Amino acid sequence: ILKMLSVNKTISINGTSTVDVNGVKTPIAYLNSQVGEKHNLNYSVQDEKLFKENISTFKADRDEFEAYVEKFTENLAN
Repeated sequence: ILKMLSVNKTISINGTSTVDVNGVKTPIAYLNSQVGEKHNLNYSVQDEKLFKENISTFKADRDEFEAYVEKFTENLAN
């Protein structure tokens, strides 16, 4: 019997895209990235109606999140 242990190290980075609704910060989407040898970016919509109404806010937040993950990943390599 051949036994092998494979260990992967990942770091999870999370963000929340929010909008102000009647003075309350309300999530429209959650963003997540798993950073390791490879990394991915996912998002899930929390409120479809608010998301559609505020798509430009989400896109700006997503771009900012992607830039953060990219910089974080570059810093890991150094």
